[in-house]
Formats: sequence, structure tokens, C-alpha cells
Amino acid sequence: MLIAFAVNDYWSERQDREIELQYLKRLHADLKSDEEWVSNYIENSIPRKMAALDAIAPVIRGREPVPEDKQEFFMNVMLGAIGGASPNYFVTTTTFEDLKATGHLRLVGDTAFRSAINKYYVDFNNNHNRVLARTTGYYMFVHGILPSELRQDIDMRAIQIFGVEKAFEKILSEEFRELLNQEYNFGYFLQRTYPLYASSADELSQLVTAQIRRLESS
Repeated sequence: MLIAFAVNDYWSERQDREIELQYLKRLHADLKSDEEWVSNYIENSIPRKMAALDAIAPVIRGREPVPEDKQEFFMNVMLGAIGGASPNYFVTTTTFEDLKATGHLRLVGDTAFRSAINKYYVDFNNNHNRVLARTTGYYMFVHGILPSELRQDIDMRAIQIFGVEKAFEKILSEEFRELLNQEYNFGYFLQRTYPLYASSADELSQLVTAQIRRLESS
């Protein structure tokens, strides 16, 4: 009887470790997806946003005249709104939610490791709410002036529908100047915050990788 219990315990433990291994492999894939997304955002989207704000700021602040290339100017006004409409909840939570819903999170026997997994998702959610709280009225203001459906391929014919002079009147207003300042601050916040996401994803990914190797070698 004792031998039978021992055998059952052995196979039950083996089964649990196999389930844990499969979940950790899925979690690792999720983290790599998170890293890829945020790295692209850091390298491309945020610089594009800040470059656009830099391009229009001297005009908005009255330090330079309205440029001759009005189409490019309007495009930069639109690009300055990157990330301001609805900041992406980019972290992939599918595996983590499945771990919690099925109760399989308990299979991660190392409590410190389990806490690190949970902390990654809790911290992201908290920081994402901080990003949301710092969004400004810039995007909605611009949305009311320029045709948002043509943001990626804006042309003067589309703007003519809204009225070029009217658009410039609003863009050169004191209200928009203040929104520009707020959007700059939001952009700086993104520059500080998103690298932290990348670092957190990388750190947890390394922990998951190490645990996968331990399970595969046991």
C-alpha cells in the first residue's frame, strides 16, 4: 500500500511539473511578445511623437512663422498625438489569467518566483493606470480639427474640407499651446516609463528561462 502511494505521489508530482513547464513556456512566449512590442514602441513610436512635437513647437509658441509646407506641418500636429488617444495595454495576460483561473499558479512551487510573476502583472496594471491618468486633451482637440481617418496619409484636399485658415487659427491658439505643453510632459513620461516595462519583462523572462531549464533537466 505504501509503495502504491509513493508511486502515485511520484507520478502526480511528475504531472504537476510537466504542467508547470508547459505554462512557463507559454509565459515565456508572452513575455517575449511584450518585450518586442515595447521595444518597438520605445525605438519608433515615442521618438516619432517627440520629433513631431519638436517640429511644431516653435510655430505654436510664436517663435517661428507658419511653414510653407503646411501639409507636413499638419501631419506633425497629428503625429504629436501618438499614444494619447488610448495608451495600449500591451502586456499579454492570457497565460497568467489562465494560471489563476485554473488554480495552476500554485504549481509554481518557488514562492519568490511565483511572487515575481504576480508582481510583473500587478505593476504593469498600476503603471498603465498612471499612463492613462496623464493623457491630455491634445488628441481630442486635434481630432476636432483634422480628419483622423487620414492621419497616416493626410493631404491638403482633406484639410480644405475643415478649412485651412480655421485649422491654423485653432492650432495657433493659447488653448492649443497649453495642450502642447501638456503633451510634451506626457511624452517625457512615456520616455521614462516604457523602458521600465521593457526591463521588467526582460527580468521576468530570465527568471522563467532559468526555471524552464531546471524543470527540463530534472
